[in-house]
Amino acid sequence: MKAPKLLLSALIVLTISMTGCYKFNHNYIMKGEWHVNAFEVNGGATNLMEGVLPEYVEGNGDYRVFMLDNGLLRGEYYAHDTLVYFRTGYWNMPHKDSVYFDIDKFIDGTFLIEQVEGDAFLLTTDDNYIEFFNIGSVPTVMRISRGVIVDPATTRP
Repeated sequence: MKAPKLLLSALIVLTISMTGCYKFNHNYIMKGEWHVNAFEVNGGATNLMEGVLPEYVEGNGDYRVFMLDNGLLRGEYYAHDTLVYFRTGYWNMPHKDSVYFDIDKFIDGTFLIEQVEGDAFLLTTDDNYIEFFNIGSVPTVMRISRGVIVDPATTRP
């Protein structure tokens, strides 16, 4: 009688630890410093960061996102190596291949994650809520990279 209970207990512990490790590992992979290299809406190929962020000129502007513990997200915008502003928001991983962001006036949605090359990633969604200019919910593409700025062209098909 003790053997079936012991086996059942071991199976429960194993299941909990494996699913917990899975979530932990994916969150651990996403945590850290990221650079938003391009932000495109409605299938356009124009990097709208130039129109959204003050003094943004490709090569001089840098929007950094820090995924922190407890789902906190910090966005920092730099122009010419000077901090222009920062925002605090939230992030989580509802699935192993998607991430939810809510930060600033132009990022509020769940994005599908695709690693394109090395540290370069493509995030896509059909439903990102953009607050400025009352744009609303639109398809969005973000081209991001881990730790270093990457030319957005490297994440194009």
